[in-house]
Amino acid sequence: MQEKESNDNRSSYTMTGSEEKQAPSCKRPTTTETPVIDSDSDPDTDALPALHFSFRWSLVLLYIAFLAFCNVLIPCLLFYLLETFTPITTKELIGISSAALGLSSCFDAPFRLWRLTRYRREYGPLGSDVWWHLDFVMWTYTFALLVFAFPLAIAPAIAFYDFFLMSTVMLVGPIGLVFFFSLLALKLPCRISSEPIGSIMKPAAFYTVEDVAAVDFKHGREFRAAMHKRYHASPPFRRLMLHQTIYWTFCAVVYCGITAAVTWTSPLNFAFGWVLGQFFLWMGASAVGCVILTKRGLRQERRWWEAERSARRGEKRMSTA
Repeated sequence: MQEKESNDNRSSYTMTGSEEKQAPSCKRPTTTETPVIDSDSDPDTDALPALHFSFRWSLVLLYIAFLAFCNVLIPCLLFYLLETFTPITTKELIGISSAALGLSSCFDAPFRLWRLTRYRREYGPLGSDVWWHLDFVMWTYTFALLVFAFPLAIAPAIAFYDFFLMSTVMLVGPIGLVFFFSLLALKLPCRISSEPIGSIMKPAAFYTVEDVAAVDFKHGREFRAAMHKRYHASPPFRRLMLHQTIYWTFCAVVYCGITAAVTWTSPLNFAFGWVLGQFFLWMGASAVGCVILTKRGLRQERRWWEAERSARRGEKRMSTA
């Protein structure tokens, strides 16, 4: 992975197997044809299929600030200020806080769905232009949000306040469960992102990278096709996707366990602010581990590809001798 930084605060990554720098391709795809996934790597090529990925740090940090504002700052301000300066009951307090929690999903989920369906031929999964064939991330996120809504709706009504604090567990848990099931390599009964029915399910980290880069970072179907080429061409890349899936499944289990322990053993006054803030601490710590694991996997992939390239060149020289 090679990184550049320019004056417009944009970071570019070119994941290749060689040491040569390549300019990132950030153009929005304009073709209206559905790209075809090439599952066969070229044994004679000297370059590992590249993944050109770029993003603006300013936009990433702005989105993180937006999430923290909607899901930590607003609920905590409402909870602690109303508890201190008003005579409202705990039930009313939790009801108001539950209405504020998850506010960000009212914006990012519909916007992502709109982009995915409105510009289907640019950002949608490969192999289908049917608008309701959504990608893996959209379906998983929607499923998690539905589960997440249960404690927000039920806890205030039945005065079960600890259940309300488990709402973030209800968001992370289903995603971790989906990641776990992807490790079983089951045959798909339906389409998942660019995978047709009957394919063997890849590790969930693969679909997450493909979908987020293609839709959220607007690299489109070109990136989706490149991901599949890289996956089929490189055993170390496949191993990296497997390790990332295991890693995030483990992180989800750790988060759910810690949150449950804090929720059921701490007073509401402390647990409310800690649980909401802990989510972002967990995400930050998990992201650091993810970066370390990725860099290690890409170094191993580069060494493997160079060894394979040298071996192929040696075979060519022997065959022509």
